Amino acid sequence: MESRICVRLEALEKILAGRGVRSRYALAKLLGVSQSTVGRVLDHGQAPGEQFIAATLDKLGVAFEDVFEVVREPGEVGA
Repeated sequence: MESRICVRLEALEKILAGRGVRSRYALAKLLGVSQSTVGRVLDHGQAPGEQFIAATLDKLGVAFEDVFEVVREPGEVGA
């Protein structure tokens, strides 16, 4: 089985709303990443990288489990 890290969107949205972060642009500025990176991560087109994860934990003052989860997926057959 393979694993990947995903954002818990509802949890992140609740945390952001409580801190007055109302747009993806504002989140990108807060985290110091590009707006396109925020979009890809939140739309599940890209796994969050180290910078995204570290900045989220640092800037929002949350624990990993508050915003992220590890999702296990079946690996390729014969791999």
